[in-house]
Amino acid sequence: MKQLLRLLILIALFVISCERGDQPSLFPSGNGLFLLNEGNYLAGNGSISFYSTESKNIYNDLFKTANDRALGDIPSFIVVDGNKGFIIVNNSGTIEVVNMLTMESLATVTGLESPRQMVIHGRKGYISSLTSDKVTVLDLDNLEISGDINIGCTSEAMAIADGKLFTAFWSGGNKIVVTDLETAEVITSVTVGLEPESMVLDRDNKLWVLCTGGWNGEEIPRLVKINTSTFGKEAELLFRTVNDNPSSLSINATRDTIYFLDEGVKRMPVISAVLPAEAFIAAGDRLLYKLAAGPGGLIGVTDAIDYQQRGDFLLYNSRGELADTEHTGIIPGFMLFMHD
Repeated sequence: MKQLLRLLILIALFVISCERGDQPSLFPSGNGLFLLNEGNYLAGNGSISFYSTESKNIYNDLFKTANDRALGDIPSFIVVDGNKGFIIVNNSGTIEVVNMLTMESLATVTGLESPRQMVIHGRKGYISSLTSDKVTVLDLDNLEISGDINIGCTSEAMAIADGKLFTAFWSGGNKIVVTDLETAEVITSVTVGLEPESMVLDRDNKLWVLCTGGWNGEEIPRLVKINTSTFGKEAELLFRTVNDNPSSLSINATRDTIYFLDEGVKRMPVISAVLPAEAFIAAGDRLLYKLAAGPGGLIGVTDAIDYQQRGDFLLYNSRGELADTEHTGIIPGFMLFMHD
C-alpha cells in the first residue's frame, strides 16, 4: 500500500512539473551569442540560434522549437531589455518579444512598416524603417506602439548619445539625422557618404559611420567620425575605389577597436587616422556576410554561402585564428554577444 501511495505521489509531481513547464532548457545559460538566420525571402522560415562560447556548441531553431511556429520573414535585428528580447522581423513587419532565457514568445508587435533596427532609451524603444519617414516609438512596459517621430527620411542604423537619437538615412541617402529625444524634435542632420550602412559609438562617445558609396558604386565608400556633442565631422577616411564594398561595422566590448568587412575582416584602433591596408582575417573562399566583435577579442563572422542553403558561423580569437565553425540556419545574419 505504501509503495502504491509513493508511486501515485511521484506521478502527481511529474504531472505538476510538466504543467509548470519545468522542461530542459533549449540552450545553455552563460556566455555566447544569439544569431538571427534570415531565411529565404518570402518563405517565412527565419530562425534564431544560440552559440555557447563555453561549450563550443550551436543550438538552432530555438524560436520554432519553443513556440511551434517559425520566427517569420527575415529577422534582421535583436536588442535586449532585461530578460526580454525584441526581434525585428523586417519583411513580416513585426517585432517578436521573447523571453531570452527560454525563447518563448511574450508578444508580437504588429503594424510596423518594414522595421529595421531598434534602440532603447528609458522605457521606450525607437524603431527605424526602410519605407517610412517616421521612427516608431514602442512602450516597453505595455509592448504597444505609443507614437512616432517624423525625421523626414527612411532609416536604418541608429545610436543614442547624450539623449540624442542619431539615425542613418541609408537607402539612397547620405546623412545622419539627429533628434532630441526629450522633445522628439529633429535638431539637425550631418552629411556623410552615400548610403550610411552601419555605425557604432566608441569609448569617447564619438560616432563612427560606415558609408558604402551606394549599391551601384556611385562614389568611393568612406568611414566618417562624428562628434556627438558638436555634430561636426572629425574624420573622413576614404576607401580605395568605388569597387570597394565595406560593410558591417562593429566595435569591441571596450569600445577602443572597430572592425568591418572588406575583402575579409579588417580592424583598426579608434585613435587611428588611416584605414587598415591589410585584412586581419582573410576571406579566402568564404562569402562573409555579417560580423560582430565580442568580449576578449572574439570575432563572430557569418558565411551566407549561396544565400539559399544553411550557412556557417565562424568564431575567431583575438589573434585572428579560427577557433570554431558551426552550421546555422539559412542566411545567418545579425549577431548579438551576451556576456557577464
